[in-house]
Amino acid sequence: MDVKKILKNVLIALVIGIAIVNIIGIFFAKQNPIIALKTYPFKAVLVLILLLSLDYASQSIRTVIVLRSLGYKITFFQSLENFFLTVFFSFVTPMSIGGQPLQIYHFTKLGIPSHEATNISLTRMFEGVFITFTVNMIMLKTILRELKNTVGLSVIMVGFLVTLGITVAGILAFTNKNFLFSAFKFFSRMTKSKKLEEKEKKALEWLDKMTKSTKELFRKNYWTLIIDFVLGLVISPIPAFMLKYSIEAVSSVKVPLTVIWGAFNMLNTIVFYIPTPGSSGGVEGFYQLIFSHLYDPKSAMTGIFVFRLVTYYLIILLGVFFMWRFARFREEVSHVDGVKNENESIQSSVDDNK
Repeated sequence: MDVKKILKNVLIALVIGIAIVNIIGIFFAKQNPIIALKTYPFKAVLVLILLLSLDYASQSIRTVIVLRSLGYKITFFQSLENFFLTVFFSFVTPMSIGGQPLQIYHFTKLGIPSHEATNISLTRMFEGVFITFTVNMIMLKTILRELKNTVGLSVIMVGFLVTLGITVAGILAFTNKNFLFSAFKFFSRMTKSKKLEEKEKKALEWLDKMTKSTKELFRKNYWTLIIDFVLGLVISPIPAFMLKYSIEAVSSVKVPLTVIWGAFNMLNTIVFYIPTPGSSGGVEGFYQLIFSHLYDPKSAMTGIFVFRLVTYYLIILLGVFFMWRFARFREEVSHVDGVKNENESIQSSVDDNK
């Protein structure tokens, strides 16, 4: 992707995000976001940055474990760079679609064969779906109780149903692919929609590739994938705890982590489908809708704003700085447009040879 296009997306994200925060502040929280930011405790910001570093480090260690178990030598800092690049590019592309192609390309730069890099990336995505589903199932009863009779519960349930649908489709793709394909064809005939038929075809292709990749890695080293899943589940509360900490730094209300974790998890399933770079604006709006029911609107707005500043805006600004400062970083980013098609053709040829 052209660096100018990335900068344009960053600018769009900043403008939309700041606009939504100001709208929330003026009409819902009844306070000026800038004034709220000035009064926010600086110590809490430092703690949030440390927690973010812990999250990134933990995710990087997971990648090191997976790759080394498959025989690829990779250092912690190479893995950290890979994770940062993946997150950054997800943040500067609509609906977060750019992260995976860049991750695969970076893996190949580290000496991992293209089809193996694709398998690893798709498998980690599949694991992420199951981790989200597991957390959602554990926390569903708690969320139904805490958000009963609120508008936010409807949004949360949409997220839960989306995760449930993807998970069921994934399981069927593993166990009974023909049945899944028949079900999709049945719905296509019922709707008689060309656009829906095309989307269903793409969804089936995506599920097929993802399950084939996971099966291949599972055959090679199933214990590694089990350990990776468990580690992913263990560290998954960190972002939710960051949001909880960020809001409660300015609120006297204390909400159990289980409630925040469940709501955060279900909500993230749908907010990242918003077609803005990194879903900017949509995240702030939906978070406010949900968490203002658990905290007072002012504290929720301030905490969400600071949380996004640390976890989103700080990352894209660091990414822009690295692009400006390091030619190698610019080279990594500029290759992404061609990577997606290349990996798709590689994966297709691999599948044909099986």
